[in-house]
Amino acid sequence: MASRRLEKPKLPDVKICLWEDLSFSAMDIIQKASTTEEIKQALCLLLCVSLDESDARAAILLDLYVYTLQFSKSQAFSKEQTSALFSIVKRLHQACTATSLGNVDECFNYFLELVLCHSVRRPPFSIDLFNGDEVKLVTDYIVDTYFRHFKLYKYIFTRQFRLDLAISYAGIPETPPAVEEEILVTEQEEAPPEEAEPPGESGTPTGSDQELRHYIGARLAEQVSDLRMAMEGQVREGEQRLNQRLAALEALTSTRSEGRLPRARRK
Repeated sequence: MASRRLEKPKLPDVKICLWEDLSFSAMDIIQKASTTEEIKQALCLLLCVSLDESDARAAILLDLYVYTLQFSKSQAFSKEQTSALFSIVKRLHQACTATSLGNVDECFNYFLELVLCHSVRRPPFSIDLFNGDEVKLVTDYIVDTYFRHFKLYKYIFTRQFRLDLAISYAGIPETPPAVEEEILVTEQEEAPPEEAEPPGESGTPTGSDQELRHYIGARLAEQVSDLRMAMEGQVREGEQRLNQRLAALEALTSTRSEGRLPRARRK
């Protein structure tokens, strides 16, 4: 079967997402809810999802949205700010779970552009919905609650792929399957002693065959070990890049808090 190369999907364009997921009337229903259970029931009604605790994915996603609304309420955000923040979190999660491949850098940049799109007044490309202090609060919250658990969200909400490794050596015959070897040994044991054939003709592994199997097994173990070390190195590099991104975000948010917001990229 022909192999298919996995590629990262293109992230959607950054645009103003005010009133897209939670309309003005929907925000009235959300603000009337006082407890966590009431917010969950309101979200299930507005998003047309079932409140089924047996569905782990739905429960985790619902908790993500509920905590986002509670954060907005604790910061006394307006209806417009809460609706926009809800849509930003939803689009960030969709970008994260769009592929099973690692895309933390792309999602991080995508989140920054979404925040900037709602913090700089440049109609019709962006609006000044959040000021410098509110941008810092939003970015700190998203980093601490979502990007700190980025790999867990990706593990739960994306498909898992299994690697089947097969190695062949040029000029070396393939090792027969283990089932066939067991059948040959059983037939040899059941045969009368006088009908037993020499080891080289009966199919029983000879000394050279065993040495060949030991050699192939050793080479396979070495290559699997090298592959494991390479994968661990990639994981460490990804964690280092994430830490660098988080440090850059902290420096960026501190700059924004002083009133020096960068201009949003024009689409």
